[in-house]
Amino acid sequence: MAELVSKAYAEALFSVATEDDSMAALRDELNFVVSSFEMYPAFFEIMKMPTINKADKQSVVTETFEGKLSVEMMNFLKMLIAKNRIADIFEIGSTFNAMVDDFNKVLSISVESVMPLTAQQLQILTQKLKDKTGKQVILNPVVNPDLLGGIVVKMGEQIIDGSVKYKLEGMLEGLTQIIV
Repeated sequence: MAELVSKAYAEALFSVATEDDSMAALRDELNFVVSSFEMYPAFFEIMKMPTINKADKQSVVTETFEGKLSVEMMNFLKMLIAKNRIADIFEIGSTFNAMVDDFNKVLSISVESVMPLTAQQLQILTQKLKDKTGKQVILNPVVNPDLLGGIVVKMGEQIIDGSVKYKLEGMLEGLTQIIV
């Protein structure tokens, strides 16, 4: 349910962003708000408290972010407070960012490896993924020593697991089926 609500609010903000041609600016502002709540969790907890008057919360948001956010983003935050949805801001931000990336044909891909990949390896992988997806690719390399070797590529819901750990687990499963 919360995911559907977050998607609806993200879509509303996306609609405003496309109408006003302010997609990049609203994305930056929303990410700024989300990171502010992450850096100051006590502030975020106060904003979620049902015992605090909505008008007071809106005033605090105005005082805190005035001059740092556009009128559209300020109105969006105030609406989230009025509708008791400020707690969904992280999911809304994530959904909005995904919508902007999809609109711009950008794909953010996580690549796990045992050791850091070289610049050349990242460049080759980026080009291959760009050719496969037809989108601009942004790689997010992650070092994961548990893999033993190989790489794991995560593109949204799709996972390409070329790790040694995965292959060994598959071999073990195959052997147990043969033995039993």
